[in-house]
Amino acid sequence: MGAKHGDLGRLQENLGYAFRDLNHLKLALTHRSLGHQPQNNNERLEFLGDAVLQLTVSTYLYRKYPRLAEGELAKMRSLLVRESTLAEIARELELNRFLLVGKGEKRSHAQERDSLLCDVLEAVFGAVYLDGGFAEAERVILRHLPEWDGQQIALIDAKSTLQEHFQQIAKKPPVYSLVQEQGPDHDKSFMVEVWFEDQYLGRGTGHSKKEAEQEAARHALRKLGIQGDKERS
Repeated sequence: MGAKHGDLGRLQENLGYAFRDLNHLKLALTHRSLGHQPQNNNERLEFLGDAVLQLTVSTYLYRKYPRLAEGELAKMRSLLVRESTLAEIARELELNRFLLVGKGEKRSHAQERDSLLCDVLEAVFGAVYLDGGFAEAERVILRHLPEWDGQQIALIDAKSTLQEHFQQIAKKPPVYSLVQEQGPDHDKSFMVEVWFEDQYLGRGTGHSKKEAEQEAARHALRKLGIQGDKERS
């Protein structure tokens, strides 16, 4: 089902927080396939943790970039709290080892899916908030989130930035082409290429076409040497 609860000292060390009530952490690590009742699984903590995460990141960006407009702040936040970013943090914390799932989910390797890892990370953040308050939750979240600066704003919504570039120079957008789709319905992978006329610009993969297109656009921006605005804080 996952690592035993006796191993949670390592997880707390990775997290950078020692729980006063370990039951909060245990609940955050319990998937609904084991605890069907709302009070016995991590979905309510995920709901709470998502709100704490959004407020923490919003406050952090608001203070760090006093001259950025609301739209740019929203784009930066969307990257910091997107599923793939949170799933990567969850893997660094080894939450895939500690997550407790039912036999069916374990057979299908559910604990390795980005969506489930994102959910359990938010639940852990919610557990820290309940156990130690907002200040501790904020500290833990900011400790693990990647840092982004103003130069990378253009890469956050890469498709829009790439389209704006070609609209300005050629009055026509680039074209995205799905070149590969594989995997079962619950865990599909997509590969997309982006072209402008006969010029190959980049390729991206993701668990959705949208995610793959964004990754392809990011590669195209790097290839074209297009960067975001300089840091203006």
